[in-house]
Amino acid sequence: MHRTASPRTAARVAAAAVAAALLAGLAGPHVHAAGDDRGRRSEEVLQHLVPSPDGSGCAAAVGERGSVAWEAGRGKADLATGRAITPRTVFDMASNSKQFTADAVLLLAGRHRLALDDPLSDFLDDPPAWTRTVTLGDLMRHTSGIPDYQDLLEAEGTAVTDPAGQKEAIAAVLASRPQDPPGKRFSYSYSNYVLLAHVVEKATGRPFPAFVQQEFFDPLHLDMTLAPATDVPGKAKSYDEDDGAFTPVSSPWTQYGDGSVHTTPGELVRWADNYRTGRIGGPHLLAGVTRGAVGVGDVLRPRGIEEGRYGAGILLLPDNTLVHRGDWEGFHSTFIVSPDRETAVTVVCNADSPDHFRAANRLLDIWTR
Repeated sequence: MHRTASPRTAARVAAAAVAAALLAGLAGPHVHAAGDDRGRRSEEVLQHLVPSPDGSGCAAAVGERGSVAWEAGRGKADLATGRAITPRTVFDMASNSKQFTADAVLLLAGRHRLALDDPLSDFLDDPPAWTRTVTLGDLMRHTSGIPDYQDLLEAEGTAVTDPAGQKEAIAAVLASRPQDPPGKRFSYSYSNYVLLAHVVEKATGRPFPAFVQQEFFDPLHLDMTLAPATDVPGKAKSYDEDDGAFTPVSSPWTQYGDGSVHTTPGELVRWADNYRTGRIGGPHLLAGVTRGAVGVGDVLRPRGIEEGRYGAGILLLPDNTLVHRGDWEGFHSTFIVSPDRETAVTVVCNADSPDHFRAANRLLDIWTR
């Protein structure tokens, strides 16, 4: 879902702007080895995904063992100014942010600061009775039965265009109750991850965005920032499209934990290598990513995912592929990590593109076969 830019982010954006002034074709693909046609084939995938460079568009990247092997952008990051999407364009990664929240919980579990079978009530000042039956593992795997806070806020009369933040979302959730018995059934809900971010803050005494920055982004030298409803330098605008007409969309909502990571596709595929190396979190975190993953049934079928099991902010497919999608206010992203964890793909668009999930899978095929 949502997003202040760090000094490193601003410096990188400024450097990219200078390079754009000096070099033609910044929106083109990352240089790859001579004689290797995977870059050309990948460019064809992106051109098929974004037929015209004059409308909204997408950026994509492929990573191999933590290095960007190919990246490119096509279309406009800002239709009003004509600014193009390049590999340096920043996007809101929406629900692809959830993996960092889940991994923060696993990191703390590895340090014995909490446990996945701890009840939610342990981390609330005035817990409703039902929170004693919901565990942190239920939240992480979307088996809490808790309704989505977006639905709850809208039912109270708070539209997505009205101001609302973490406090309002959590208050709405705690005033409700689970719709299903906890631990029984997968039901995807943003509420689970807003609550997990709150748990991390209670367990550490640190703001959640700062925790993620200091524990994940900085040690891995990732140019990422977690800050909701923020215009990060170099960020694309997002749009709703209707019969060729594009309307800018945004929301002042400032929840986090369920979304809010801003970055480029290239940085996200660099992050993916932690699923291979366990550099952050070690074996405990790597095992926790998929341990206890629960079947999702047909719940995610409309999002292009036929089957799988949900683990720590990520889906595990039957062939051991990791995948997640994100959709928020005109931003749409797909993140995939290959079964051997050697290759990762990210595709993100600034307007709805029905084929972006398929494009990501095609890119994975190109770079793994």
